Amino acid sequence: MALALAACLVVTIYALFATFAPKTGPLDEAAAGVPEASASAGSAAPLASGATPAPAGSAVPAVSGSAAASKAPSKAPSTAASKAPAAPDKTTLAENKVIDLINVERGKAGCGKLRNDARLQKAARAYSTRMAKENFFSHTSPDGGTFVQRIEAAGYPHGGASAENIAYGYADAQAVVDGWMNSEGHRKNILNCSYKAVGVGLAYNSKNTPYWTQDFGFI
Repeated sequence: MALALAACLVVTIYALFATFAPKTGPLDEAAAGVPEASASAGSAAPLASGATPAPAGSAVPAVSGSAAASKAPSKAPSTAASKAPAAPDKTTLAENKVIDLINVERGKAGCGKLRNDARLQKAARAYSTRMAKENFFSHTSPDGGTFVQRIEAAGYPHGGASAENIAYGYADAQAVVDGWMNSEGHRKNILNCSYKAVGVGLAYNSKNTPYWTQDFGFI
């Protein structure tokens, strides 16, 4: 099974861009923050940018409420139990497992846990699905879209997108996290203590090859 992994670090502004192609090994795209060797024909061309400070957070607004007294109902309310929520499917369980594993690694490095953000997860799942369906592997979509644009389109706050890791061919959560942790650029994204949230997306192509996307946010 082909193995590949990739990462890209782009913050509020786009600074430096770089591409590289390893002489051997899996297809790799990583955000390194400094220019690297240009990619050879047939290899993926990664984006790279330098980090900028995370935007200042805003306080969560307080919510309050009051309950007004009302007359007793003429009929007793129904006591029928509501249905229990459906259990997560295997894909969601795998995505959540990735987050659990990277939070363990962040803890070892002294970083706080990343929050599983539904908007980042939505962007990540959609992009993995697109890569698998359209048979490409890059941080830039065929129509030129960037991960920042995808994340913001999913409803994440403007300026909050921070980085992206992608990979394909890794059978499960442990395998893909091991792959990312063994790659300098991807590991830097995972262990960046300024990131606050993450979303992971998994999808399969027609040959059942898994495609993984991991989107990070400052907020």
